[in-house]
Amino acid sequence: MLSAVACSNTSNNSTDGTGEPVKSPAVTEPAAPEESPEESPASTESAPPEESGSEAGSGLITKEQYAKIESGMTYEEIIEIVGSEGEVMAESGKKGDDLYVFVVMYEGSGDLGASASFSFLGDELQSKAQFGLE
Repeated sequence: MLSAVACSNTSNNSTDGTGEPVKSPAVTEPAAPEESPEESPASTESAPPEESGSEAGSGLITKEQYAKIESGMTYEEIIEIVGSEGEVMAESGKKGDDLYVFVVMYEGSGDLGASASFSFLGDELQSKAQFGLE
């Protein structure tokens, strides 16, 4: 981008010896070098792998996986069955305490809105609920 700054000749009281005012040349600033489009670090990183057609390991819980989950199981056991951590939707208390309560939700295989929720006290499953799992 070029930008120019014009100098006013009317305020210049210098003369060239003939009585004519000295004309100051217009001052121009050099153009900024064109920035070459550089790849951002994010664009050079590999994309996450595509999810396979299989429900298992895709982060979606199936009705069969849900049926394997029983009260008293730990969160880690549920992660092993489902293949992902789900999303913690609510929690209360301090993690690691006996009175720590948290609720985890998994998106489910099936129609739109299919899901399963699990409520924990400490690290022990207290209740489970599902909607629309197939």
